[in-house]
Amino acid sequence: MALTECASGHLYDSAQYKTCPYCQGGVNRVEFGGNSAIGKTVGGPGTVTPAPVVGATVAPGSYRAKENETGKTVAVLQKSMKAEPVCGWLVCVEGKEKGRDYRIEAKNNTIGRSEKMDICLKGDDTISRENHARLAYDVKHNAFHLIPAESTNSIYVNDEPVYVPTKLNTYDLIEFGESKFLFFPFCTDEFNWQDGLKKAEN
Repeated sequence: MALTECASGHLYDSAQYKTCPYCQGGVNRVEFGGNSAIGKTVGGPGTVTPAPVVGATVAPGSYRAKENETGKTVAVLQKSMKAEPVCGWLVCVEGKEKGRDYRIEAKNNTIGRSEKMDICLKGDDTISRENHARLAYDVKHNAFHLIPAESTNSIYVNDEPVYVPTKLNTYDLIEFGESKFLFFPFCTDEFNWQDGLKKAEN
């Protein structure tokens, strides 16, 4: 897609259209605000062009799409560091993936069996394919929270059921389905990616 802005301020795909399709007519436009019809064909043969809509949403003239822009939301630390820094790990201590470790990154990590998930827990069909839970790293407060999502099976931390966001501590035992995991933070009071390594006081 090659996004181009015409003299009237319309954005269109110049790889698909030689000239602005909105100015030439015959293209469905959606106007926001006012009394114009949603999705009405504008300016085509035999149609009436509606009057300008007061309060209609217009793309800013300074907007330019970047070719490498994917539209994916970037985590705060990833944006500042140009990488996805590791902030901790889950280690499977019981279940089909026993012995395997999983990176926790500086964001709201999704958990499930699907490869779309940030933390992909394959092998245990009692874990939901997508959004079984989320494990969030709070950059501002340097803290980790386990958040229930769409699982039909209960989630446990240290054998206690989790129904609300729950703060995690080192060596907490987390149970998803028939698998158990130990939680290990990398970002702690001694080190985090924002403040760096804190020297021990003498």
